[in-house]
Amino acid sequence: MIVATHRNLHDLVKKGVFREDLYHRIYAFPLSLPPLRDRDGEIPALVTHFAAQVCEVNGWKPKVFLPEAIQELQRYSWPGNVRELRNMVERLLLLADGAVDAALVRLALPAGDGEVQVMAPVQSGSLAERTDAFEREQILAELKRHHQRMTDTARALGLERSRLYKKCQALGIDLRAMRSGGA
Repeated sequence: MIVATHRNLHDLVKKGVFREDLYHRIYAFPLSLPPLRDRDGEIPALVTHFAAQVCEVNGWKPKVFLPEAIQELQRYSWPGNVRELRNMVERLLLLADGAVDAALVRLALPAGDGEVQVMAPVQSGSLAERTDAFEREQILAELKRHHQRMTDTARALGLERSRLYKKCQALGIDLRAMRSGGA
């Protein structure tokens, strides 16, 4: 049995917050592992491992993480540790049309204030519907950030301009209405 925690169980036992008998049952061979933020050199290997694992489990085509994407991931502090990194790899694989680049990583990572730049998860519908809703929100956010300039938006999202136009059409994003002040 493997048990993991970020809390000091010994201190919690002393305070009477954690059961001493349970502590002795699980404290057979302790390992102390520093947080991921202190081991950023391991991130490339972990990303490769998680990407292969996620693709295999889901039957997806493998995708490459470009070196600049890995560098962006290494700059982040990973408060959720390895679990957060694994979830981020899966999110990036879902969002990427081709290789995962730095722009996509910046878009998916939480902002400096701790707020995630992406929309809240859609709570209903099929995976395809949820993915479309997520993708639509990301495109709309980038269009707004780049003042509806398609070339800049496509570049930020790591897409060809023609591919961005097709995605907008498929997701029901009315570019003419946006340019004229509507949504």
